[in-house]
Amino acid sequence: MLARVFDSSTNTYFKSKVYAKINGGWYEKQLVLVLNADGAYFKLFDFLDKSDPVKPIPLINLITPNSDGEAWELHRSGSVDRHLEDFEELLSSNIGFFEFWGYPWVFENKTILLELLRGGVVSLKDSGLEDKILDYKLDGWNYIETQQDIEFIMKQTYSFHDSILLAVNYISGGYVDENNAMHPMDSTRQVTMIFHSQWCRPIEMVFERVTAVNLRPASDNHSSNIFEASMFIENVSVFFCDTGFDKIDLSYEGTWIMAYVLRWRFNGGNDG
Repeated sequence: MLARVFDSSTNTYFKSKVYAKINGGWYEKQLVLVLNADGAYFKLFDFLDKSDPVKPIPLINLITPNSDGEAWELHRSGSVDRHLEDFEELLSSNIGFFEFWGYPWVFENKTILLELLRGGVVSLKDSGLEDKILDYKLDGWNYIETQQDIEFIMKQTYSFHDSILLAVNYISGGYVDENNAMHPMDSTRQVTMIFHSQWCRPIEMVFERVTAVNLRPASDNHSSNIFEASMFIENVSVFFCDTGFDKIDLSYEGTWIMAYVLRWRFNGGNDG
C-alpha cells in the first residue's frame, strides 16, 4: 500500500510504500522506505501522534490500499503483553511486538526486523533487499510529484487554455454489502476528471485520496471554458484549480481539488 508519511525529525511529508504494520491501535508502527540525499533506508514510524492522547492524529495517511494484500501474512501473539513466538528472548520487555502484518520477507529477516524494532534504521544497500522494493506507479501514466512535473503538464496542455471539464466521477470506497451491512469508511476517495481542449488531446486526470473538492459549474448564461489553470504541490498534496493563481487558495469559489496523488494521461484523439 502507498502512504503519505510525516517525518517529525525533519518536519516534512514524503510518500512511500508500506511494507509491514507492527502491532495495532495505540501501539501501531508502519515500516516504510525513506529516500534522501544520503541514500535509502528502512524505518518504523509511529502511526499516531500521541502528543494529545485524547485526540491522537494519524501521522501516516493511506493513499492506495494494498494491491497485493494476499502476499502479506499475519502473526499474532494473542496478548499485547507477550512478544511473538521466537522473539520472546530477543526483545526487552519495554519493546512491544505482539502483532505483525506485512510481507513475509520482512518477517523472515530477523536481524533486520530486530534492528528496526529497537528503533534503528537499516540502509537499503546493506539490507540485500533491493529487489524487494515495489514501485507504486502505473504504466502509461504521468505522475505529478515535483515542480518539473507541473511544468511538463502545463506545457503539454497549454495550461489548460481553451479547455472544458467534460466529466467528473467520484468513488468514495464506502458501500452497503449483500447482507445490508454498512461499510462507511471512505477508503478510496478517488476523483477522475476528463477535460477536452482545443489545443491538445482529451486529458484524463485521476486524483487519489482526495482531501477536498469544490465543484462549481458555470451559472446560467455563462461559459465554462478555462482560460488558465493552476497546480501546486504542498506537503505531498497536489492542488489543482480552474484559474490562474500564484499560490494555493482554498477560499477560491471556482472548481478546485486537493489530493495526495495525481496521475494523468492523454486519451485518443488528435493533437490540436
